[in-house]
Amino acid sequence: MQARLTLLLGAIALLVSSLAGATLFWALKREVARQEITEVTGKFELIEHLVDMQSNARGMDELAAALDNMRAGHGHLGIWIEDSRGRQVYGGEPPVILERLAGNEVELHAPDGSRMRGLRVALDERLAPGAVLTVAVGVGAGARLLYAYGTALLLICALWVGATVMLAAWAVRRSMAPARRLSEQAARIQPDNLALRLPLHDTDRELQDFVRSFNRTLDRLQSAYQQMEGFNADVAHELRTPLATLINGTQVMLSSPRDAAELRDALESNLEVLEDLKTMVNDMLFLARADRGERAADRSAISLAAEARRVAEYYDAALEERSIRLRCEGDAAVAANPGLVRRALANLISNAIKATPAGHEIQLRCEPVAGGARVEVRNPGASIAPTDLPRIFDRFFRAGQGRGPRSEGHGLGLAIVRAIARMHDGDVDARSTAGETVIGITLRGQADKRAATSQDADAPSTRQ
Repeated sequence: MQARLTLLLGAIALLVSSLAGATLFWALKREVARQEITEVTGKFELIEHLVDMQSNARGMDELAAALDNMRAGHGHLGIWIEDSRGRQVYGGEPPVILERLAGNEVELHAPDGSRMRGLRVALDERLAPGAVLTVAVGVGAGARLLYAYGTALLLICALWVGATVMLAAWAVRRSMAPARRLSEQAARIQPDNLALRLPLHDTDRELQDFVRSFNRTLDRLQSAYQQMEGFNADVAHELRTPLATLINGTQVMLSSPRDAAELRDALESNLEVLEDLKTMVNDMLFLARADRGERAADRSAISLAAEARRVAEYYDAALEERSIRLRCEGDAAVAANPGLVRRALANLISNAIKATPAGHEIQLRCEPVAGGARVEVRNPGASIAPTDLPRIFDRFFRAGQGRGPRSEGHGLGLAIVRAIARMHDGDVDARSTAGETVIGITLRGQADKRAATSQDADAPSTRQ
């Protein structure tokens, strides 16, 4: 960029100097031509005055003598008089007319080979019938002046452009120094010191927006890197227990001869652990696809109340076992993927059942919102600590349990709920007060409620 800016400034200087030099040269050339014509005009007026004073042949001799004296005192002056037949009355061999300019102005090629500029005018019978007077001056002196001026102008322009390029290189390098310092500071940021930030103070105003944007990018990068490190640690922690179970159980089976029944029991136990690992891996793959921005496909108009009742039927046994009631209220239609919506509702209901004391009631409420629909699950039970509440949707997060073992599940349920919400352009929220927790999911997508809602969706239902 420094080289491009220097070259650009040099090109601008060259263009400006060329235009200025061409303008000055053109102006001087016009002035030289004007001076030459002015001189010719003065001589022509003097000759006309001399012609008017002559009235006979003797007078013509006197005129010739006066013209000779005039030419002698002016080395580059040319005077020619010719009659109507083209015969030279005065001046000797006639010049060759090269170009007729505006008015009576002409450019001539004199017999001695020099170029001249002058006037060619008829004398109106004052000297001889049809006589024509040509007065011209040589352009050699003006040409030499223009050549010297042009040479000096080119030299000055070359020096000026060269000086401009050198000064521009110095100025650009000096101006780019803050950017180079920022680049050097950015190069020092490594994975082991992501907390470093580019300094905003003592930074040029033009670079402050860039520094702020870069620091915000570093904030997101640091957050993602820390999340990845935490995720890797959580995955290792989650895999360690089932893998240890598989290894220990297999080692025990291989330590001594076993009968077929014992081996079958061991294989069935290992299969349960492997199925559990398979479920966790599939959930992690689903979350990875959601993180890459995958959108929900195969959307159709659905009734959230109908989907909630369908999911609740699956949990009838768990609800009855713990003497918990599930009450569904309201309804809302939304354009969504039915399978993903049922999966999100199942995770919300499953978490609510685990947290609700026996004999209490879980409330599931559906309601329309601008551009979509919202479902919230409200359950009584121990409240979630305010420090833990913002993180309950993180993967493998243990609310108030440190890194202790889980009794059931992998801790990915609410993370999957949030992923499903984002796949439907929505979001999740949670609040927890004394004795009650509410977790909600919002889905975006307009749908025709009449086509999506079942006939009994408006009536509240209770399951136990």
